[in-house]
Amino acid sequence: MEFKSLRNIESSFRQIRLFGIVFLSLCAVVTVWSVWNSYRFAEKQREKIYVLDNGKSLMLALSQDLSQNRPAEAREHVRRFHEMFFTLSPEKSAIEHNVKRALLLADKSVYHYYSDFAEKGYYNRIIAGNINQVLKVDSVVCDFNAYPYRAVTYATQKIIRQSNVTERSLVTTCRLLNASRSDDNP
Repeated sequence: MEFKSLRNIESSFRQIRLFGIVFLSLCAVVTVWSVWNSYRFAEKQREKIYVLDNGKSLMLALSQDLSQNRPAEAREHVRRFHEMFFTLSPEKSAIEHNVKRALLLADKSVYHYYSDFAEKGYYNRIIAGNINQVLKVDSVVCDFNAYPYRAVTYATQKIIRQSNVTERSLVTTCRLLNASRSDDNP
């Protein structure tokens, strides 16, 4: 009789162990499935934009895939950078403000250009000569076939002095890299 009850106890332990393994496996599957679904849900929510109307009502705005807006965003980014970096007034604080904002839209190579211009006295000559420099971007051509994206900017630069106005053509090239968005670099 004792031998039979030992077998029953042993088979009961096997069943409990089997049920435990099955239960843990099901828990793992449910956990992995939940995490995966949560990630998918979060990705879908990032595609939505909510708009406040004077802080009163919250409504869902229709948004598009990031890649659909990329060309327009890139052209506007390059246009804005050029306008801030090359439009200068004969006031030191205004120059520093514009250049600081432009540097937020670019990498360290632009800072090197700014440093070179400052060392050569370019900004001091603008201030001393009471010169306004205005840049009008004519067009920005971006090539999205290869990463990093290549952009060519065609612009007209007016250098306004008290005695005359000089108009120059400006053509620049740059590479565009994907970056995370922020308040300073939307």
